[in-house]
Order: sequence, then structure tokens, then C-alpha cells
Amino acid sequence: MGFQIDRRLCRRLRCGRRHHQGNPQVLVRSLRHHGASQRPRGDAVRTTISRHLQGEHGNRSGGARMSTRPVGFLARILRSRATESGAVAIIVAITAPVLLIFAAFAVDTARWYVEGERVQKVADAAALAGVPYLPTDLAAAKTAALAVAAANGYVPGTNIAITVVQGQYPTQLKVTVSNTIKNAFAVLAGVRTTTISRTSVSDFSATTPMGSPCNTYGNEPDGSALQGPNTVLPTPAVNAFCISDPKFWGSIEGPITNKENGDRYMNRTCGGGTVDLCTAGVNNEYSPEGYFYTIHVVDPAKTGNITVQIYDPGFVNSGSGFDCASLPTSGVVNNMNPYATTDAIARYDNANPTINSFCTGDESLGSTSQSLDTTWMLRGATNSGNPLKAVPYAGCTAQFEGVNTAPTVAQLSQYRTPGSSSSGAGTSYNADLAKTFHQWYPLCTFTPEAGVLNQDYYLQVRTNVAMPSGMVTGTVPALIATDSTTTGYITTVKPNPAVFTQVGDDANVKTNGINNFGIRANATAAGGYSYVSVSGFQRIGLAQHVTGATIFNMIQVQPTAQGKFLNVTVWDPADGISGTGTIAVARPTDSTSTISKWTTSGSGSTQTWSAPSGCIGYGVTKGALTNCSVSVGSGNNGRWQKFSVPIPADYNCTALTLGGCWWRVVITYTQPTDITTWSSAIEGSPIRLIQ
Repeated sequence: MGFQIDRRLCRRLRCGRRHHQGNPQVLVRSLRHHGASQRPRGDAVRTTISRHLQGEHGNRSGGARMSTRPVGFLARILRSRATESGAVAIIVAITAPVLLIFAAFAVDTARWYVEGERVQKVADAAALAGVPYLPTDLAAAKTAALAVAAANGYVPGTNIAITVVQGQYPTQLKVTVSNTIKNAFAVLAGVRTTTISRTSVSDFSATTPMGSPCNTYGNEPDGSALQGPNTVLPTPAVNAFCISDPKFWGSIEGPITNKENGDRYMNRTCGGGTVDLCTAGVNNEYSPEGYFYTIHVVDPAKTGNITVQIYDPGFVNSGSGFDCASLPTSGVVNNMNPYATTDAIARYDNANPTINSFCTGDESLGSTSQSLDTTWMLRGATNSGNPLKAVPYAGCTAQFEGVNTAPTVAQLSQYRTPGSSSSGAGTSYNADLAKTFHQWYPLCTFTPEAGVLNQDYYLQVRTNVAMPSGMVTGTVPALIATDSTTTGYITTVKPNPAVFTQVGDDANVKTNGINNFGIRANATAAGGYSYVSVSGFQRIGLAQHVTGATIFNMIQVQPTAQGKFLNVTVWDPADGISGTGTIAVARPTDSTSTISKWTTSGSGSTQTWSAPSGCIGYGVTKGALTNCSVSVGSGNNGRWQKFSVPIPADYNCTALTLGGCWWRVVITYTQPTDITTWSSAIEGSPIRLIQ
């Protein structure tokens, strides 16, 4: 039997080298297999090993002889190790398939991870590209999202699937991108393909509706037989705070009216004293495009055609103080003309208290050789978010020449003797004035695009477009204008080209005064009023002329604004009131977030409103605002006041409805005659990824 011994031991034994490389070896052969001549040598070797071990481990001074049993123990160990040779190969052979499977999955898993990153980036990019078209144009949002995905190499097909849908709220876009890829090694385990899917949800804080969730904007007096409907329109369903008499009108002023008279954007000039954002008498915020009001159509299948009506659309000077003090106090009968056959006294007679519900309070604010002319134009739907890019709607434009003197009985009477047809035609009767003064004027009827939900049409109003002269009278009225021979109104067929082509200002228009009005959208389908609304776009002009509390809808804020700030800014509040008043911001009545309560009295009763906490004031009143309320007075003349309202993290409301999620403003004045301009916005990134 052969075995190896330690190199040290071999040196001690003075072993001969049988190999020039490797460990020195001592060959020990069994004595049974050798002749007698070899015994002494074998004995000598065993004796030497024994002595060596005894010398290494025994008593070197001559103690007892050590046993040779360790040598046998070492031999047994060496024999045991020899019997294990090949075990590693067996283990490797058994585990190799498993290890190869894991290695295969490791390679494919890395590929899945890389593809997942790519798919997620494509979903993010697609969601961000499409969401600006919401909430009004989901089809355009889908097109934009798919185009961006295609530009990044992901086109729906055999292996790639892309879904684009609206998110939980109408301002959210949810994009899911899936790619099915072939596996390189996982196929060994029966996994031939793997589908990688990633989802991204984006949100767009678009310009939100202001002023009204209703099918009317401002007060809604009764109509008449020819300018109906005679009664107020039904209001939209679900939480809409809509009443026919909200105690305010829409308002716009002439371009040379001073800014401190209440119109922040349509006035070019500023008066003396301290007026915010003015330089050397020039309004730095002058916007020649005027104001836009959004006509929102939820579902054209449920509205049918829509007639846009404007109450008292042109400027007619009725006296100072918003009370129509310059109108006749006698001589008016109920049957004055075809547009007022039963209620002319209520509409025209200043001695009748009911005139307050019809009186808009148009007022001249200085002498000028020009009348305050007002231009209206309806623009079609656009997904750009910019009304100026919307194409004017054919047949929906009108201009109204202003009337600087209050109407007389003779101008409003169809007959020479009011109410008496036998007396003959009135020589001073102005049919166009009767048709528009304190009446609902039908601007036009349009048909919303079929099959498209949540369409926005834009009604533009401005006072800086010059009236045409020398117009040719026709049979189909296209606008209200004037010619060189007639004062007041005359219906003409030829539209004023400037209505369509003028984008900026016309410095030759130098008019002043205040023109107040109402707007409503009359849906022809039964129950269609619940699917159309009229609201301000970005900013609104407001005329208030009633004592007590005016409560109106300020802005619709969806739950996606959680954690952001609502900024509400009012221009020139309370400059026309006696004493002081208060302005406060109130949360939506359908809000479910934690709220505090405050109480205000208005309209002869006490009402409880929900006030947000944490409001901060900027402008005239600065710092923390108790009950989100400020006191206003003459010190606010020509100044702005801002409310910054934190939207709670748990804010929620009835989304997806016209009437849900509306924040309101409560104005309480004594003896007011006030014109203000309001703007509101959600602070924060307008486009963001939320998932």
C-alpha cells in the first residue's frame, strides 16, 4: 500500500527523491510480498518512523516508547479521503441543470427589467403628451399619446398593446403600454414569452370654469313672447347652486374708462392716485381681446341645438347708481311693443319697484363723442385651450351701438299712443332698441358637434372694435350696426370685417362707460339644460348693486388639486359702497374634507357656510385671514386683493358633474354700486404625473 508523507517528515528521514518535482514520497511495501533480503530495510523504515514520532511527541530524555497507533490513524484518514474522490463531479452533475435554469432566468430577468424601464418611459411620455387636451377632447388626447408612443418605437400591433383612457377624474389621462417579448433562456423552463406592462397617469390643471355651473351667467329676468323663454330656464342637476337672481350681472367697460372703475383688463387708462399695475396713466394689464365666456356642452345628444341669448347686450345709459333713474316714470303701459306686450311697466317704468329685476344699470362715466359699442362673437370648439385659436362660428356675431341717452316712451312705443294700435305707428319708435333693451337677445343657434362629449364654445365680448359706417341694409340680419343717416340701431346684413380680423387694439376707439349684461344657453332638447353651462374663462367682470350678501360660484376645483393652493384675486372691491363690507371664500357644499364653520347673514336669513382654514391674504390685506375673510372699503379703490387658500390633502367632492366642486364667494355690502374683476387659478404645475 502506498501513501504520501509530509515533506518535513521526509527531510527528517532523509528520503531519496524519486521525483524531481512534487512532494517527496516514501514507498512502504508490505513485507509479505518481498523477499527476506528486503525485511531489514522495511524494519529499518518502520523503526525510524517510530523513533521519529517518539522523538517528536515523546519524552526526549529517554522516557517510555511511544505507540505507533497515530501512524495507523493517519493512514485511515488518508484512505477515507481517497474513497471520496469523484463526489464533487456527482454534485455538479446533479445541480448543473438547476443552476443553468437560474442562470437563464437571470439573463432574461435583466432583459425584463430593461424593457420595463423603457415601457414606463414611453407610458409617461404618452400620458404627458395627451393630457393637455382634457377634459374636453379625449379623442385628441388619445391621438397625441399614441403619436408620442410611436415616435419612441411603440406602435400597437402583434406584440405591443397601448390603451389610453380617462382617469378617475376628467382631467386625468391613464396610459398603459404592454410589450410581449421572446425569452432567450427561460424557454428552457417552458416560459417562451413574457409580457411587460407599465401604466402612467397624468393630470392637467387646465383653466377651470368660473362664475357659474349653470346654464345662465348672472341674473336671469323673465323673457317675453318674442324673446323667450318667458320664464327662467331649469338649472343643471347635482349640487349646482343656481338661482335666477344671484344679485349680479356680467360687466365690461369702454377702453378709456379708468381702470380704478372696476374693469381690470378692458380699460387702457388709469386715473390719478395709487392704482396697482399702472405706469404713467397706462394700464399695464390691458388685454384688447376682452373677455371670454365658455359654453360647455356635456353631451350634444342630450342638448340638441343650443341658442345663445344675451340679456341687454348693448350699452344704454340708464342713469347713475345702477338704478335706472333716468328711465321714464310715467306714460308707460304694459303693451308697448311686440317685445313687451304684458310687462312693459316692469321693464321700463322707473317708478315701478319691479324694475330692479330688469335693470342692468348701464352708466356713462364721462363725456365722449363716441358711444360705447359692444361686440359679441361666438367661437367654435378648440382643443388648444386658447379661445383666440377657435374659429368664429358662422352667423354668431353681433355689434351693438351704444346709446348715450336714456330711452324715451316714444322710442319704446310701437304706436303713436302707447298701447293703442288705432293711433298709428309711432314716429320715434326704434324697433332694434325695443328688441334689445331689457330683453333677451338671441345671438344665434348652433349645433354642437355630434358624438363629441364635453365640448367648449367661447363667447367673446369686447368694446374696442369700431362700428362700421355706410352699411347696406339687407333682409337677413347679421349684426346690429349704424349707418351715416340713422342714430341708434339699424339691422344690416353685411358683417363688420374687423369683428373677425381685429386681434389687437384699435386706438381710435375712445369710449367709456359700463355695460352690464346676462348670458344664457337655451338647449332645445327636453331636459337638455342639465347638460350645458355658461361660465367665465380665466377672468370675469361682475356688477353688484344690491344690499346684503351676494353669494356666487367662483371656481370649480376638482379633487385632483389636493395639496395645491387656490388663488382668488379680486380687483377694485368696495370702491362704490357706503362704509365697509366683507368678502369671504367658502368651500363647496359637497366637499368632504375636514372644515370649520362660520356664519353670515344674507337675504334676510342666517346661513351657515364652510370656510377653509389656513387662508393667507396678499395685497391690501396681508397675512393670515380669519374665516378666509377680509374687510374692504375705500382703501381698496384701484387695488387688488388676493386670497391664497390651501386645498386640504383629504379634499374631495362630487366630480364629473357640472354642479359639483364649486368654491364660492360671499360678498356682503351696504348700499353697493360696485364693479369688480375676478380671476382665479390653481397654483402648481399644470401638468404632472401622479402615478
